[in-house]
Amino acid sequence: MADADPFAPEAFRKPPNEVTRYFDQKALKPSFHWQDVMLDEHAHAFTVAKSAGYDVLADIHGALQKAIEGRQDFDEFKKGLEPLLKAKGWWGKAQQLDPLTGKPVEVQLGSVRRLQTIYWANVNTAYAAGEWERTWRTRRVLPYLEYLISTALHKREEHLAWVGTILEVEDPWWDDHYPPNGWNCQCRVRQLSEDEAKGRPRFGDRPEDFGSSVFANKRTGEVTRVPNGIDPGWNNNPGKFRQRNAADFIAGKLDAMDETARRIASADLAGSSLFRHIASGGVNFDPTSTDPDMIARGDISLPFAAIPADKARAAGATSQTLRLSVRDAARIGAPAEAYGLAQSILDRGKALARSVEAKIGGLWRRLTMRVERDGSAVYLGGLETEK
Repeated sequence: MADADPFAPEAFRKPPNEVTRYFDQKALKPSFHWQDVMLDEHAHAFTVAKSAGYDVLADIHGALQKAIEGRQDFDEFKKGLEPLLKAKGWWGKAQQLDPLTGKPVEVQLGSVRRLQTIYWANVNTAYAAGEWERTWRTRRVLPYLEYLISTALHKREEHLAWVGTILEVEDPWWDDHYPPNGWNCQCRVRQLSEDEAKGRPRFGDRPEDFGSSVFANKRTGEVTRVPNGIDPGWNNNPGKFRQRNAADFIAGKLDAMDETARRIASADLAGSSLFRHIASGGVNFDPTSTDPDMIARGDISLPFAAIPADKARAAGATSQTLRLSVRDAARIGAPAEAYGLAQSILDRGKALARSVEAKIGGLWRRLTMRVERDGSAVYLGGLETEK
């Protein structure tokens, strides 16, 4: 059988793997209001407001998954989903109890307009996250991004002012200005080589700063500052948010497991090429730098050991997952294989507050833990051997 032709027309109808992977890996999370899900949770969870109790979340997720993979337009997406939602009663208006207040309110369930919003938001964030992943991977060759003019009929003044902005991919401005930057925003970016960037008129200019406003999420209590010109809820880079919170996401999954499963998963992570890369100092990191991106790079971490319940309690930690950060690996300076002793020390050692000591191979080993965020994050603080 002949190999598939990579240049056949149908090959161009499939979205990049980065796009489908971002959406496929989202967990289902029913909610009552769009503000019930915190900003960072949207990078990992798929939610539709007012979907709780109707058994429709998986149906909507499946239809979007099919739309993204098949590059379906909205009409095709709606055609397959609308009859199913109507059959399940998730259409029109209904009375529901607001779980926050306990009071009944009239809510909008499914409608053509709601499906348009759901389709647009999810398809565009999936493509934005996928593009960011590829941008980050190729930033050494194409180190700049240019903000491009929107194709929307009605363009926001702030977005027009940002058109032509050229900044390095690693510039923190893209943390909250990477499009889309609001509902129905159709702004785009283009990746550039250094030579291309230097030939553009706005190279070297900082983008105009329109200030920011306080946004208080009345559902969660979260208070944030949102740059003016960007809609609340859109002031994030979905792909970068997912990268930054990967360790929290993985650690949370491990903490939810039973002890046996947590140990197996931790051992798998400790044996991964990513962990070896961090442990061996393979990440380009300068601990003396004050550059924001370099500081953020030092915060990259990965879980690699399971903390027994008694050791976690002694350390004042609620998490039972031990992480190694790029910054700590650089400071500790141990060979990558030394970290393989961490699990044995934790299992066999005696807890002394936030340190654990054990005699292994005729030598005394001491492991210290650094507990942060009220105990919800535990990092390896030190790994010592005493003869």
